[in-house]
This record gives sequence, C-alpha cells and structure tokens, in this order.
Amino acid sequence: MNKLFCILTLALFVAACGQTTDSGKPFSSRDGQWQAAMDAGDAGALVALYAEDARLMPPNAEATIGREAVAATFSGMIESGARVELTVVESKSSGDMAYNVGTYKMTAGGEVSDRGKYIEVWQRGADGAWLMTNDIWNSDLPVAGGGGDNAHVMAVHEVKDFDSWIAAWRGENSRHDLFKAHGVAHAHTFQNADKPNLTGVVMSVSDMDAFNAFMTTEEAAAAAAADGVDLEKTTFLMEVD
Repeated sequence: MNKLFCILTLALFVAACGQTTDSGKPFSSRDGQWQAAMDAGDAGALVALYAEDARLMPPNAEATIGREAVAATFSGMIESGARVELTVVESKSSGDMAYNVGTYKMTAGGEVSDRGKYIEVWQRGADGAWLMTNDIWNSDLPVAGGGGDNAHVMAVHEVKDFDSWIAAWRGENSRHDLFKAHGVAHAHTFQNADKPNLTGVVMSVSDMDAFNAFMTTEEAAAAAAADGVDLEKTTFLMEVD
C-alpha cells in the first residue's frame, strides 16, 4: 500500500511539472503576431509585443532601448511603405525565457530592398504574457558603397546637448541617411565619458568629393545647427597610413 502511494505521488508530481502554472500559454513563436501587425501597418500592435525596456539592435546603427524607440523604428518603416516577411528557422524555450531565430525579406514598392537574418529573445512576465526583450537583425546584402578602399574621416565637436544630438542619429531619416546620400557609406558616433557633450563621428567615406561638396552646403550647415554642432569649431581628422 505504501509503495503504491509513493508511485501515485511521483506520477502526480511529474504531471504537475509538465503543466503551466500561470495564466499564459507555453511559448510558441509569436512571429505570426508580429507579421500580422506589420502587414496591417499597426505600429501600436507591434509595440505591444515588446517589453518596456526592450532593446533593438538594427544593422548599421546603434542599439536603442524602450518602446518609444520601437515605435519610432517600425512607424518609420510602415510609413515608408516597407513590408517584411519573416521565416522562423528555430524557436525554443526554457522556463520563462525563449528565443526565435529566422530570416527576413523586406520589400518596398514590390521590389526586394533587403534580406537577412534575426534573433529575438522573449521573456514571460509574472502575468504570463510573453514579451520580446531583445531584437537584433542584420542584412545579408553588402553595405552600399562599403568597399575596402573607403577613406575614414573623424569629426570631433562639442555639442550643446548630447541627448538632442544623438537623437538625430537614430531612427528613420536620421543623420545616417543624410550622410549616406552624400558619399558616406556608414558612420559611428562617440561620446566622451567625462564630458558628455564632447562627441565625435567616424565616417567611412566612399565618395570624398561628394562628402566635401556637401559639407559646404546650406543643408549641411542647417543640419549641424539643428544638432547643436558648430562647424567652425569642429575638428576634422583624416586617416593616414
């Protein structure tokens, strides 16, 4: 009798371990919900899939944190007419953590504008809801104009307000896009830890003539003024062998 009781108790314990103990369902890839929200052009529904402190790590740009950044990124994508198709390659979970690995294809105007791969990290909260905490993706396509013969230029300046300056380098229609249109293949931003307003930009320039011409225009001056940059006090350093 005691032996039978032990066997039954063990069976109940094993069964209980295989059950969910919260109000949420076990994790399964939620990319279908992300896909549906993107197809519907519903930025709000996309944002709702991300945690409050979610981290976005897009290609050729700095990481951003928070739902405001999520909204800015995907609202801009939707407004530009871009569409994204996701294909899940692997989806696994353990306890309250899960991840998705997959590929994506982005189209604009019916043409493929980008394709690549992504990794998502999801976490289940106390209420049982699964939210994405990290989202990283990168392109399979080569960086436009990103050949090995690019020149490198460093611009160092003290801006009026770091938060305002760095905001101009993030999201859709950022300074990355502006400089890319004028000979800069890609750029990286920097900040002095002791002097927050002392900043710098290192640019990989594929067309130096276009870059130099742009820097003398009213458009460049206006952008610098809007970002709190004094071009006359900016130090430009050229790469040397």
